[in-house]
Amino acid sequence: MKSLKLITLFAVVTTVFALSSCKKEQKEVNPSLFVDPRMLTVEASGTTATLQVKANVDWTVSSDQSWVTVSPSSGKGGDPTTVTVTVAPNKDVERSAKLKVVAAVGNKIQYAEVEVNQAYYLPEIMDATVKSVSDANGSYKYQRYRLTGVVKNLGSTGSFNLVDATGSILVDGLASTPGGNTGVLDSVKDRYTVTIVGFRGMDGSKIRLENAYLEKVVPYTEPSPETAETVNFPYTVDFTADKGGVIVNNPVFPTVFDAIWVWTSGTGWQSTGYKQSNYTTESWLYTKKVNLAGAQKPILVFEHAVNAFENIDVAKTQTAVWIKKDGGDWNKLSVSFSYPDELGATPTVSENVKLDAYIGSTVQFAFQYLSDEAKEAGTWRLVNLKVVKDEEPEQPGDSSGSEDYNKPGWDWNK
Repeated sequence: MKSLKLITLFAVVTTVFALSSCKKEQKEVNPSLFVDPRMLTVEASGTTATLQVKANVDWTVSSDQSWVTVSPSSGKGGDPTTVTVTVAPNKDVERSAKLKVVAAVGNKIQYAEVEVNQAYYLPEIMDATVKSVSDANGSYKYQRYRLTGVVKNLGSTGSFNLVDATGSILVDGLASTPGGNTGVLDSVKDRYTVTIVGFRGMDGSKIRLENAYLEKVVPYTEPSPETAETVNFPYTVDFTADKGGVIVNNPVFPTVFDAIWVWTSGTGWQSTGYKQSNYTTESWLYTKKVNLAGAQKPILVFEHAVNAFENIDVAKTQTAVWIKKDGGDWNKLSVSFSYPDELGATPTVSENVKLDAYIGSTVQFAFQYLSDEAKEAGTWRLVNLKVVKDEEPEQPGDSSGSEDYNKPGWDWNK
């Protein structure tokens, strides 16, 4: 009987010891965790990707951003589990999220993080002008703009000013392809017309176009006066109300200028070689062609103003009027009596320039402006132009040349 009790006691002690050892082994389990990959890079359009999670204990996975979801969000220890990661489309700037994977047993925890990076949304390219880009304050950071304009002040690093009818904007460099390295492109030169695409940025307080690339380039060529429209005699144009279909050609054109001949409503066409300093320039303004077939006593008369030259004599040498028959050469017209006695902004009507020698021909006129950096660069303003019949009576053939034909009572029929 005593032996039986001893055996029973031994069995109980052994069982208790075994249970105690089992619990001790469970408490000493260290969680292990394997996650792959640890980074996901996603396009703006969104995607579905996968992770492999393996742990020796229960685990969970969660996202710190609502635009990233996971399934399943938990699992048991053992074999690897595939977790599906769904990233929603992005309609804004670049963004990132973190997935937190936790394997835990008791008070022992193992962590792993997965970084999710999503690219920025890139909207469609917007056709724009310099003004519309300048006015787009607060617009989306990655909006791309397509601009067409003239290259001006091209620098050695490839930066330049792009000029269109609405203004000028700095382009900080130009690549040949999207995302390419910026620099000087052999195909782009001053005065060329380019179509480019870029992002709106800031250079201090000034707006500029950044990360731009070239879509199209059109080499500069001086416009030909031969392309001017032909009109019939008589012809009159008021340049203060109408550009008059003129063609401007600039053989000597410093790129500091946007234009030498400039048209404004109410003023007409005006040229100058001055812009914070005097520059050497040469600029021609060609009129429409005028058909003098059947014209009677045709004359040219124009209204103009010369101002800010060194003196009136210099003004006469730096402004000139030319004429050309279709298919012929340009000839300078003698208009020395068409200038005022003094410089000024008040327009003066020119003398009547007789065109009898051109009757039956189609003629074109050109107003040539010159300036010299060594002299004061004046302004020449053209207000209107008329090719009309001369209504003034002619001097009688037997006149001695000393009569005053404007004297009251003079009889032109004598």
